[in-house]
This record gives sequence, C-alpha cells and structure tokens, in this order.
Amino acid sequence: MLELKEYQQRTVEKFDRWLSALDAARSESLHKAETLKDAGIEASRDDLNFPRKAWERLVDDGGLLATPQDYVERSDEAGRPIPHVCLKVPTGGGKTLLGVAALERTRMQTGLVLWIVPSRAIYAQTIKAFKSRDHPYRDHLEMAGTGRVKVFEKDDSVSLDDLRSHLCVMLLMYPAANRQKGREFLKMFRNSGRYPSLFPSDDDLNALEALQAANPDLDYEDDGELKHSLLNLLKIQRPVVVLDEAHKAYGGRDANEFVQAVNRLNPRLVIELSATPNPYISNLLVDISGVDLKKEQMIKLPVEVTSVTGDWRDTLSRAHDTLEDLTAAAKLFESQQGRYIRPIAVVRVERTGKEQRGTDRIHAEDAREFLIKQMGESPEAVRVKSADNDEIAGEDLMSGFSQVRWIITRAALMEGWDCPFAYVLAMLDNTSSARAVTQLMGRVMRQPHARATGIDDLDKSYVFCWQTSVDEAVVHVKNGLENEGLTGLAQDVKGSDAVDTEIMPIRRRERFRNEIIFLPKVLHRAELSDDGDVNEWHELDYQRHVLEPINWERIAAPDDYAGSDTGSVVDQTASVDLRAGTTVALERVATPLAEGEDQAAVIVETSSMLLWMTRQISDLVPNSWLAARIVQGYAASLEAAGMTETDIFAQRRHLVTHLRESVTDQIEQQAELIFAAKLRAGDIRFDLEASEPNYKMREDFTLPVAADDHTLEHGFKPVQNSLFEPVFESQFDTNLEKNFAFYVDQHEAIRWWHRVAVRQRSEYYLRGWNQDRIWPDFVAMSSTGDGKPRLLVVETKGEHLSGNADTDYKTKVFATLEAALNGDGTYECGEVSLDNGHTRGRFRIVFREDQFSSVMT
Repeated sequence: MLELKEYQQRTVEKFDRWLSALDAARSESLHKAETLKDAGIEASRDDLNFPRKAWERLVDDGGLLATPQDYVERSDEAGRPIPHVCLKVPTGGGKTLLGVAALERTRMQTGLVLWIVPSRAIYAQTIKAFKSRDHPYRDHLEMAGTGRVKVFEKDDSVSLDDLRSHLCVMLLMYPAANRQKGREFLKMFRNSGRYPSLFPSDDDLNALEALQAANPDLDYEDDGELKHSLLNLLKIQRPVVVLDEAHKAYGGRDANEFVQAVNRLNPRLVIELSATPNPYISNLLVDISGVDLKKEQMIKLPVEVTSVTGDWRDTLSRAHDTLEDLTAAAKLFESQQGRYIRPIAVVRVERTGKEQRGTDRIHAEDAREFLIKQMGESPEAVRVKSADNDEIAGEDLMSGFSQVRWIITRAALMEGWDCPFAYVLAMLDNTSSARAVTQLMGRVMRQPHARATGIDDLDKSYVFCWQTSVDEAVVHVKNGLENEGLTGLAQDVKGSDAVDTEIMPIRRRERFRNEIIFLPKVLHRAELSDDGDVNEWHELDYQRHVLEPINWERIAAPDDYAGSDTGSVVDQTASVDLRAGTTVALERVATPLAEGEDQAAVIVETSSMLLWMTRQISDLVPNSWLAARIVQGYAASLEAAGMTETDIFAQRRHLVTHLRESVTDQIEQQAELIFAAKLRAGDIRFDLEASEPNYKMREDFTLPVAADDHTLEHGFKPVQNSLFEPVFESQFDTNLEKNFAFYVDQHEAIRWWHRVAVRQRSEYYLRGWNQDRIWPDFVAMSSTGDGKPRLLVVETKGEHLSGNADTDYKTKVFATLEAALNGDGTYECGEVSLDNGHTRGRFRIVFREDQFSSVMT
C-alpha cells in the first residue's frame, strides 16, 4: 500500500479528529432530543444541528486552521443537517489518494459511496484506478471494505445484497448531479429496472408508507407511483458523497444550484477535495500549501520560464534542446541509481482538428512535422492528444518500453492526465490564456516516484513561451500555480534571464576557505575481502546492512489486541427493512452497514478475508508465506480471545490497521536493535575522523536567486558567521528557521554554521535504521570552554509536529548518533585531536525559540 506523505498523514489525522467530534456531537444531540421528547418538548433545529456543534468544538479546542472561518450550514430536503468538510489540496498533492484514505476513516465498511468528478477525462482516469487491484487507490478502498469492493457506473444494476456485503462506489460526473446541466441530470429521475431489490413492491402498502415516512422527499410519477430511479435510490441509501475537484463545481454562477443538487441526494456526509475552495460554500478543514508538496518532493521545483522571440519553431527548438539534455541526465542517473525516468515534453498548439490546418494558426501536425523532419525525432516518439485523435490512449507512459517523448495537444491534457515524466511545457499559443497556463502547469510538475533525484536539472520543471516577455510569462505561471492551490511557491518561478533570476555562486567565507572540514557519516564495515582486509568502510546501506539481517521468523502476530467498536455511526433518522417488506422504525442505527442491514446477515468468507489480510502486509513482509503465517496466527489469537468470525469481519479494518502497525513496529524494533548491536560491535561507526568516506564539506555551490530575494539580515546587517556567503532569505522555509540562524550567528561560542539544503546534490545528511535519509536543518561548529570544537546538528520543527512518528524517530536517531560520537576513542578533526571525556557533538530537535539555548549547553 502506498504510504502517505507527512502532510497527507496530518490531513487524515485532522479528518479523524473531525469525525470523532462529529460522533460525540451526534450522540449528545440525540440524547438531548430524547430527553426533550420525554418531557413533551420537540427538539429544535439547533438542538439537532450536531455538525455545527462539532465544528465549534474543534474551533474551541484549536483543532482547525489558525483563523477558522464561520461554519457553513447545509441540510437535505428532509431538513436533516449535512456534515460537510473540504480538504484543500493543491494540484499534484494527491487529492484522490486523500479522498480514498478519508473513506477508510469513515468506518462505513459497506454501503454506498457516490464519487462525483468534473469531466470525462477525470472520470475515465478515476474509474480505471478504482477497478485496478494493483492501484494504490484501490488498495485504500480494499482496506475500507476488506476486499469486498464493487465499483459502479450510474447505468449499472445495483442490488440490496451488493450494498449489504460490499463497499459500493458509484462514479458520476457533475452534469449528472446538477439540475442545471439538463439531460444527464434528468436521467436520474427516470424509472429503471436496475434496482428491483432496493424498492418495495407496488402492492406492499405498509413498506411503501414506511419508506415515505422515512424519506418524505422521494420522487413519484404523476399517478402517485414511486419511481424506481437512481435519484430515489440515492435518497434512500443516503450515500457518503465525495466531490473531486469541488472548486470546478462551486466556481461558477451555478455554484449554489449545485450545492442544492448535492443536498437533494440526502448525503450522510460530504467530503470535498479542492485546490481552491469557495469559502462561502465549503467548511475548510485542511489547507495544504505548495510548500508542503515541495518539502515532500511531490513536485519538480523550481519552474524555469524561458521566453523565445522570433518564429514558433525557435521555441520548439529550445524545448527540444532542453529535452535532449534532460534525457542524457536521466540516462546517467539510471545507470548510477537504477531509477528509470524518460523525460517528456508537452506542447500546446492552437489547432488540432483535421480541417483546421493551413491557416495562420499553429496546428498539431505542423509541430509534429517539425519535430520529425527538422529535429530528427522518430514518429513513435511524437504523439497527438486531442478530442478526435488520442494517440496515447492505452499507452503506459511510465513503462520502459514506451517511446513517447513528445505529446502535442490543445486542451485535451488540461485535466485528468498525470504523468510525472512530463518535464517540459512549450506554449506555442497565447501564453496569456490564464486557464491554459493554470491547468497545463500541473501536468509537468509532478515528481517521478514522488522522490527528488538530487540532480538539479532533473528536479526542475521547464516552461517555454513564444512571443511573450519573460516578466509577463513569469506572472502567468505564478498565477497558474496559485490557481492550482500551489501557494507559497512564487519565489520558485524563475525567469531565464538575469533580470529575473541569477545563478549565484555561494562560496565559503574568506576565513574558512581551503580549510579541510569533515563531518561524520554513518558508515558500515565492508564485507571481508579475499585478502582478509576488514578496514574498508562504506556508507550504511539500509537494504543490505539493516533490512537483510532481520529475523523474519520472529515477526509474529500481535497478541495485545484489546478489541474495538465497529466504528458504528449513530443516525437519528428512521430506516426501513426492505428485505422483509415490513416497516421497522429505528430511532438510531448503530451499525456501519447499509441501512436496514443487521450484522448477522453478513456472509463471512474466512479464507478470502485471510487472503485479503495477507495482501495488506505484503509490502512489509517480503515473503508471502511468512505473511500468510502471521495472518493465520493473528486470526487464531483473535478466536482464542473470544472473537467470532462475524466479529472479525465487522472489525476487519481496525484489525488490519492494528496488524500493520504491529508488524511495522516489530520490523523497526529489530532494525533498531540491529543498528545498535552493530554500533556496539564496531561494524557501524559514527565519528569525526577527518578522512573519507566521511563527508567532506564542499568549498562552494550555486544557488538560483530571484531578483526580489534578499540576503538574510538581522538588525539591517547580514549574518556574519555562516560558513558560506551570501545567505538568502529564500533558503529558509519558516520564521523558526530564520530565528535559529540569527541565534547561532550571534552566539559567541559559534565558529561557523551552515543551513543544509534538503536533498541537494553533495549536501550533508545522516542515516538511521530506516531507509530514509535525514537532512538536518543546520550543522554548526562551536567551541567549548577549553577551546575544543563541538559539532552541532539541529532540526527545527513546528510544535504541531511534536510527538509524531517522524519526530520520534529522528529524536531517537539523534540521541543514538550523539552517544556514538561522544563515546570512547580519539579522532582527528582537522588539526585538533578529540579524546575521551570531551563532548564532541550535540544533536537536537527544537520546536520553540526558548529551546535554542539547549543546543549550546
């Protein structure tokens, strides 16, 4: 299963807190309503408005944004309040992934989810992913439904058994849900024979009356006969609704009408995914910025904008040269790192239609002909993507067998198309077309494998504009990023000439030049060579040196499961048992299954469930037989604890989550023990020995600096004790980082300090017992009272990150490495000997300014 990035994990954790607040407020509202009823008083609308109460509680507890907005109320046609929140996620930030991850947290397990998308392109992309058992989106759906997932389109047949035993996800496009869109919406009103088990028979008057009482807003024929329509099905089932790209529904004049159209579906919950939410319609629960994506290597930055005058062919030629350079860099990178990347250029032209060539407009075939005949591209490498001619349909662009290097389009790629191999955007039309720039920018910014390469050229995006000034083009690209929700990245858009940006040489300060400075790296003793030499050391390799020695036989099923509720959601509406055709008035439904379903009706298929559980840990345990053994042991321990098969099925999501957490914890515990044991045995070392393979500090590097960037100054004076100069404000992401720089720069014990550039080539990093490198924010050298040097390694984090898994891991790694560095032994650090009893290093994580002094003591 695809692991969530840190900002994605924060998002689902906040969504979890909202759901918990919602459940608590719902229970309180229901209890109050019952108390008032017993006293002969009818509960008011405000008494039953649990979504508002939950929101206000989160505001009071500080669980929302720093400046929370007023709560926006919504209700269905039966007058019930609709809980709804918006997750603001920029383009490229994984909106769909967060949507399916949020569905997991609803704990509904079975029943109906209505997933609404804005366009045919996104519809096709989404349904393909949801139906593919190999796709990460499907993994999360499988987690929610424990392998019992069905994906429907609006014209498919749906049965009561489907809703009772499966998580059913139905996809719709916005036109089908919005009355303003005409014909597609009207289809939802029509009688259909596709849902015979979901409506009472026409002669079952009791069931029909009960259904009408529970759902007073159903749609009927002129003769009073209940319509067996999709709209009525949705009203009765009260689906969880996910609005993908919600800003495209709420951004126009029909925004309020679309809100009402969704409300008419009687949703029990609405989750909006949007890059640019409408604050007058949406309750903004999470606001992810472009900076969050940048930190997690989700996007290629900076964006280098080049304006080309003259003929449009000159623009395409410049783009071609860049693509050639990128291809060479990617091949070298693959030979060194084993990661395959094939850079692709996207070209926007003015015309693509068959009958439109021959005018003064640039046609797709003109661009194709130039690339093949003049630039020497093979016909297989150049494809056209248009409404009438889709030459990349069915092509796996990420495959090593694909030959595609150029994709020519006008508007067909503006949404619903993602390929992280796209690096270059060539705009051969009017760049002032804001919508085109906005939507096409998102097509070339996604980072391959969501992981930076460390190669400057391969970690950038490139935009070439024809007959547009650099300044104008940069403004349009910056606006495009903002319109895609990629806030905070304006300084990462660089014009190609010196007026807008400059590649600055950053050198050591004069007093530090030519001084040999080594920093410790985590090293592992080389395997015994043929001549018995064991004194060779290499950088620690997680796969070989940590993961390989793990004793997988010791990874066992957890035996500490204390049980959990089934994640039931209390619902204060009535429901009807349609299976028996009789009315069953329910004042609360305490089951996560479809309305009217009881737990005993679930058919438990133990073998398939165990197989599903095994798949859920296959990414953690390399051997499928070992994974199956762990799952079988888990099932046995649950049964021994008194859980029935029905209990296990009902709590399957929580059980699998607990199982994954347990296996992950056991692997990490073993990895930590292996690391510590090798450290004690001398097979891993971490010291200040002034020789390679320890890290040798470079003498200089280059930094792209925007014209409006400024040097880092304190009291109108540039910093004085940084190892390198100049230092620019753009090198710091937060005020906490800047203030720490000011603190160490003015401290009398500091000899020099350096702001580490995360994942920059040839930059300093540490390793621990998991596979991720650790780039600290700062390294510094201080002097102790006796004049001996001391290494300082510091990570700054906002207080909201205190206590999370990443922080806890780094805290332990820092403590381990500090102890190793300060242990027994004598090492040479430049010309200074460091012996026993001397504190050679301090490794600290600071969350607030009042903790800065702890670094020095």
